[in-house]
Amino acid sequence: MDFAAEELMDELSHVNSLMHEATRRAGQGCNPDFERQLDACLRSLRPMLSGDDFIVAADAIEAAKRVMTAADPSAPLLMLAMAHKTLTGVLRRRASARPGQAVAAGPVAPQNPLAA
Repeated sequence: MDFAAEELMDELSHVNSLMHEATRRAGQGCNPDFERQLDACLRSLRPMLSGDDFIVAADAIEAAKRVMTAADPSAPLLMLAMAHKTLTGVLRRRASARPGQAVAAGPVAPQNPLAA
């Protein structure tokens, strides 16, 4: 299935807001409604991402849940920051793979910066 770059960037915006909210709730427990929002976000990313990229998304959502339930959220906050940064990179890479065109959910070949 193909997805437009705009759809991927909209999903990135949604992910960013959820990660910000999870950070704000660090150590306060995971509200069931917010957990459902995280799970829904992950479900919406499933058709947009390939297998390895989907694992990155699942790791980021799991890190967000871990931050909220941790008694001492300092280490989980670092893990969330790294997972969020990686997921942001994945979504941006997919969105920029073919600007203005639909983006396939399959793997994207890495760009060779020396080929220019």
